[in-house]
Amino acid sequence: MEWYEVAFDNLYPVIYEHRNIEEAEAVVEKLLPLFKKAEPILDLACGNGRYLECFSRQGFQVYGLDLSHYLLRMCLDSWGHAGEIFQGDMRRIPLADRTVGSVINMFTSFGYFSTDTDNLIVSKEVFRVLKPGGRFLFDFINAQKVAAELLEETERESGGYKIHEKRKIDAIGKYLIKNVEVTNLQSGKIDRIEEQLRLYSKDELVIMFESVGFKIEIIYGGYDLEPFVDGVSDRVIIIAKKE
Repeated sequence: MEWYEVAFDNLYPVIYEHRNIEEAEAVVEKLLPLFKKAEPILDLACGNGRYLECFSRQGFQVYGLDLSHYLLRMCLDSWGHAGEIFQGDMRRIPLADRTVGSVINMFTSFGYFSTDTDNLIVSKEVFRVLKPGGRFLFDFINAQKVAAELLEETERESGGYKIHEKRKIDAIGKYLIKNVEVTNLQSGKIDRIEEQLRLYSKDELVIMFESVGFKIEIIYGGYDLEPFVDGVSDRVIIIAKKE
């Protein structure tokens, strides 16, 4: 079983407690000018639906796709969106060609697969489901900065849990590997999760997206939509257009 088939379960909201609706609301407020309300938005790897909910509150028609049954159940229980969310693999988006006006992929929800070919397939699928003139908003970590400033080990407490994280970059410098140990402070129960992320550079991402037909419109370095700066910016936020 692949790591991403088990990692996004009941412990995910514990480890990433700070990724909540309030954070999403602040981000969406900055991003709104990039989208047209007349066109539906697909949130690819929508998780618990916090971005879906924020765009829905702004009057957008929304769809979400995620592999995690647990997080999609959280989405339904918290926000609803019945009939608008789908469980599935992002390499096979269950929508017809030219269906949506925009696709968003937030909070480094990409690079999970073990081959570049599989990650490229995701890009092709995004291009396929977009209408002509549609935009792809892609939000990823700045791999160059992460590699240069890697925090190899951290520990914190959150919601009655102790979270111990160890990080390393593999021998060939392509993958960030994170091992997470989560201890329930009340019961003492310990769970362990491994995450593996392909560290795509900004240039590698641009080459990938252009290879499937996208035109890169602009690249931001963070949620405040400041210009991207190599080695300095926290994020790589790419706005790509299907012409």
